[in-house]
Amino acid sequence: MGSHEHIFTQSEERTLRFPERLVIAASPERLVELRAQTSAALLAGVIQIPLEGSPDLEDGQLANASLVVLEVDPADPVSLNRLARLRDKRPDLPVVAALSNATLSVVQTIVRHGVADVVALPFVVSELVQACVNAAITRERTAPVPATLAPLIAVVRATGGGGATTIATHLAGELAATSARGCCLLDLDIQNGSVADYLGLRPRRTISDLLDAEDRVDRDLFHSATVEHQPGLAVVAAPEDILPLETINPDQLLRILDLARREYDWVVLDLPSNWTSWNLSTVLAASKVLMVVEMNIPSLRQAKRRLQLFASVGVRPEAIEIVVNRLEKRLFKTISLADVEASLGCPVLSGVHAEGDAVAAAQDQGLLAGQVSRRGRFNTDIVKLAADLKASLGGHG
Repeated sequence: MGSHEHIFTQSEERTLRFPERLVIAASPERLVELRAQTSAALLAGVIQIPLEGSPDLEDGQLANASLVVLEVDPADPVSLNRLARLRDKRPDLPVVAALSNATLSVVQTIVRHGVADVVALPFVVSELVQACVNAAITRERTAPVPATLAPLIAVVRATGGGGATTIATHLAGELAATSARGCCLLDLDIQNGSVADYLGLRPRRTISDLLDAEDRVDRDLFHSATVEHQPGLAVVAAPEDILPLETINPDQLLRILDLARREYDWVVLDLPSNWTSWNLSTVLAASKVLMVVEMNIPSLRQAKRRLQLFASVGVRPEAIEIVVNRLEKRLFKTISLADVEASLGCPVLSGVHAEGDAVAAAQDQGLLAGQVSRRGRFNTDIVKLAADLKASLGGHG
């Protein structure tokens, strides 16, 4: 075995974090390798269990575990039985299998044992952290959501320029106007976010302030980063400076979203068009994923690709619905809503008609279309979209 030493910069080290109450059970040699390539601070809360011939992990070792990384040798019956008995005894406990020969056939065999994820040996710390975080997020997603948490609505775009931010801002405004505790709209497009511009807002703090706060983020700090557009509609804006997409800590972001869901009746996210682990994590956590598409071939093709991506990371198919933007009245329609649904294999929740320059004119004033005219076709469709969303979620709100 060669050396796998890796020196992390301070910023890289800060972005790496294992889930709490993690257990890593592996051969002594693998644990030594792991300790050699990372800091003691990163491993401070991790329980390390050397596997030295014992057929089973002891109950006491797993009493408070939230997640287990277990070295598995598919060619060793003792190792496979250890995994099987762990899954039998603790079916609620996510297991990440660590394999030294992670070929496709071997991975498929191990996955059939019910593991949450697979990582290769020797350990690579960044890959191990990401696998553990993903497994922890998946566990949270499949656990019953407490009644105190508001629905989390992720608005995603098939292509840039498709009007997803316009849909997100107007949907959030309608949900805020029709709920007791309002709606929080978070602009998570950290490189191209324009929610604040659309709504004529000049926030003093942004999402980056909450992300940088780490463990210090609390209710008061969260509210200090919100700015009100209209009664009930609170906005957390994208940062002024362009941030690298990979700098966001998924655990920190989910902590922020949890705070928002406890403070409001609805939480709406405007997500970027580029996909990384952290925004896939938010989609996994979402109550509903609304994909905004247009009725043209390029948009539908990109939507299909994104749906395939969501399926590959385990997003629940029933959580995803399509919103068709910029419908137009045409004498001869080449694509219908039914065609969109059939093409994507995903239900169309609602359609929103184009309304000339009326929406753009409202946004130039920092207003929502409904604040200018409640009778406009666009606003009528937004009202229907909000009602359809509530019905899709079982009448919430």
